[in-house]
Amino acid sequence: MNICIGFVVGLVLLVATGPEASAQQGLFDRLQLDRLQLVSLGGGAGSITPSQVDPTTIFMLASDYGEISPAWRAMFRVSYWESKFKSSVVNSFADTLQKNLVNPTATTVRPSDVRLYDATFAIGARRLLIPRSAMIPFFSGGVAAHVINAEGPLIKGTFVERSLDDIAVGVFVDAGVRVRVIRRILLEGAVRGDLLPGFRSAQWYATGSYFFGEPRRGGSGR
Repeated sequence: MNICIGFVVGLVLLVATGPEASAQQGLFDRLQLDRLQLVSLGGGAGSITPSQVDPTTIFMLASDYGEISPAWRAMFRVSYWESKFKSSVVNSFADTLQKNLVNPTATTVRPSDVRLYDATFAIGARRLLIPRSAMIPFFSGGVAAHVINAEGPLIKGTFVERSLDDIAVGVFVDAGVRVRVIRRILLEGAVRGDLLPGFRSAQWYATGSYFFGEPRRGGSGR
């Protein structure tokens, strides 16, 4: 999970190498990104509806790395789902192949299931709108890397399979509500949308997390 810290800090350091490095370093100091650490960890599940793919169940691990600034928090998510392309999509593809055969009457293209697997690693920033209320609404945004794999007799060994097997980077947004059930148990429900080249999805999910506590602030003791 320390990938979250490294990624955020790395981006800030990259920006800080420009001509305004001293001012940007001051921003780094004000945000105190060096004190990000695991605040809560949990898991959950939900439902996802990817484009051209049958709706299915999604599973996830969720973590909170504390404050980026007083208004924003650093979040990290890992999720996984598997499903298959809709029959209408597969049949349309098979029909197109059939029509482009040299002799369409001599050979028949037989449709088959084309399964799709997606493991997603997402990093983002979350805004808690009413932090001290019993039910805390929030919204988030960030970037996500999708490790996608496709397989099936219809596409096996073809360029279609190779083009579907991919590591793609996209963006996501989500919005929901967080509830603290007891002192260290957090529940949240949200809806989320992902967008990447040639692919999009909508999902709803619920997670439960264990809250370890906010990191101690050193130095001034603020």
